[in-house]
Amino acid sequence: MIRSTSALLAFCTLTAMASLGCASNDGTSTAAPLPGDPTFVRDPALDVTVESAAGSTKSHSQGQSCMPCHQAHGPGPGRFTVAGTLHDSSGKPVTAGTLTLSAAPSGPALATVSVDALGNFYTTKDVGLDAKSLFVSVEGANGAGKTAMPFPTMSGACNHCHTGSAGVMLKP
Repeated sequence: MIRSTSALLAFCTLTAMASLGCASNDGTSTAAPLPGDPTFVRDPALDVTVESAAGSTKSHSQGQSCMPCHQAHGPGPGRFTVAGTLHDSSGKPVTAGTLTLSAAPSGPALATVSVDALGNFYTTKDVGLDAKSLFVSVEGANGAGKTAMPFPTMSGACNHCHTGSAGVMLKP
């Protein structure tokens, strides 16, 4: 498992460079654009619909930002609109739960995303964040430990801000 953002970015970069053949025959770099660069050419076959599902173990890199690879200029399958990892109060991944997006702090759900068996949640579905700020809440199985952000966000890159002891966490 990749344990740091810099290691994840290095991995994504090396993976993308290898898949693009970014080294010449003499081993020198050909200066191909890196993932995240607007000139990075993404394989259209990667633009697939994916969403985390309860019980699934298909995800990876718990606690790391998913967006460097799963975006318009990245080498990961799917362009995530929301992605992150749900933790309990001790920092361990929660293996069942739900992320909910609403227009108001206690308003009806506009979108929900299931937490998978590794603690990750992600979707490529349009959840409305590109048009407006939304309020986010998370809860464990059967509504346990419900926690909500006290302010709205326009970013679905949850693990970008919520890292280490500030991870997406349920109330004890």
